[in-house]
Amino acid sequence: MASFVQAQSAVIGSDPSSPAPVSVYTVPATKKSVITGIAATNKTGFNLPIQVWVDKGSTDLWIAKDTHIDSGSVSHIEGADKMVLTSGDVVKADAHRITTNGDAFTIVVSVYEDV
Repeated sequence: MASFVQAQSAVIGSDPSSPAPVSVYTVPATKKSVITGIAATNKTGFNLPIQVWVDKGSTDLWIAKDTHIDSGSVSHIEGADKMVLTSGDVVKADAHRITTNGDAFTIVVSVYEDV
């Protein structure tokens, strides 16, 4: 039976010289999922870019590439709603960090799972 799932990651941000993307949501084996929305919050005092994509194994499907989000703002990533994902697809995110802990963004992915 299909159900709504909300996946989130509170620490998005890595050193540009050695990127370390975060896996925010992975489609379970033998299932399909539909993204119903993605929201990203900039927790810094600076306007910064964020990247969000789907890792489909041998291919990356970009949802947001260097999309700038204002300081303290929440952005609903356009074009991601109603995106169908298949088994093993992984929603990933990364951003340039400006602090040592890499805590620049929080991202929330809302998904309708097992459709």
